[in-house]
Amino acid sequence: MNVIKISALGLAGLLATTVHADPKLTVSGNIDSYYTLNLNDNVTPNVAVASNGNNTNGVANRAFDTKSNEFAFEGGEVNFASIDDATKTGAFVNLLVGPKADLINANNGLATSNFMVGQAYVNKTWGDAKFTFGKFPTFIGTEVEAVTGDNNFSRGLVYGLEPVYNVGLKVDYSLPASFTLTGQLDNGNSVDNAISEGKGYGIALAWAGVKNLGLTASWSGEPSSKTAAGIKYTDFANVLASYQAMDSLGFNFEYLYKTTIDVVTGNAALSPKQHGIALYANWATPMKGLSLLPRVEWVMSPDNTNTMTFTPPTTVVASPYAQNSYTLTLKYVDGPLTHFLEYRADASDLYQYSGPNPTTASDAKQISQTVTYAAAYSF
Repeated sequence: MNVIKISALGLAGLLATTVHADPKLTVSGNIDSYYTLNLNDNVTPNVAVASNGNNTNGVANRAFDTKSNEFAFEGGEVNFASIDDATKTGAFVNLLVGPKADLINANNGLATSNFMVGQAYVNKTWGDAKFTFGKFPTFIGTEVEAVTGDNNFSRGLVYGLEPVYNVGLKVDYSLPASFTLTGQLDNGNSVDNAISEGKGYGIALAWAGVKNLGLTASWSGEPSSKTAAGIKYTDFANVLASYQAMDSLGFNFEYLYKTTIDVVTGNAALSPKQHGIALYANWATPMKGLSLLPRVEWVMSPDNTNTMTFTPPTTVVASPYAQNSYTLTLKYVDGPLTHFLEYRADASDLYQYSGPNPTTASDAKQISQTVTYAAAYSF
């Protein structure tokens, strides 16, 4: 009997040790560099020469790969993830360094210092509900901030209309019939410190009831700034679809509707409205590690106008505008190193691909074409 008791106690101790094992910590990240060749004779917005002789030229409508005709890099990131399977808890921290961090900070009115905390959240699962609290990525959109998480190297036009992250509380709840319902309360569209008079709300419903098919519909209303007239709110309605036609071929679709309450009119008008459509394909070629990834986008802004002065003579052009973007990316994965060779053409009737002060409308560039080589290393 004593032997049996000792064995039982030993087994109980072993089980206790297993159940209360230390959380697992993983570290990962990536860095990337690129060279973009501008095929439009370097005619793009903000063409200038700084006092130190450097060309300050950039490429319009690029989220992070904003430099052209020079060696550049988006930046790097380091991820720390901890998971405790026994208690169904976890934590995630994402740190960004370099130009990417500055661009996100500047777009959200924060100080630029080549560093930012991209994400920092904890989560806990109770039954069918998963709670996430902290700073987490938006559920709006197909493309993401991390270059290794996207098909293409450059982020598209539709990505530029969307939030980057939210700070608040998110709940994912698994429902019958392969549905997942997500709700969140947050500070606003990529807002760290809340506008005290307003908070953001979001809801999403995802369905995966058919093999290889995923559908998600979502809506969020997000305060983004405050003026003397009131709080500026932006509403996002988003539909996503993904279909894996075969092992080597997949498709993604996105529709985005975005509208902003005009606080100048006392929150009485909704302006401007924007519609965005993006189509993606992913073909894994017979060559191991090589994929062909086309992307087609269309963005319409019916309420926006653009005014441009041509001198001499002086001519003003103002109209609602549309944009189109066509991207073809060759992506080759060689272990931890990913190579991108990408051609992208953007067209717009906004004249936003012109240099300063074109002399006539015919000189104003409505098309931007670039070729980019990029390399990203993941660890």
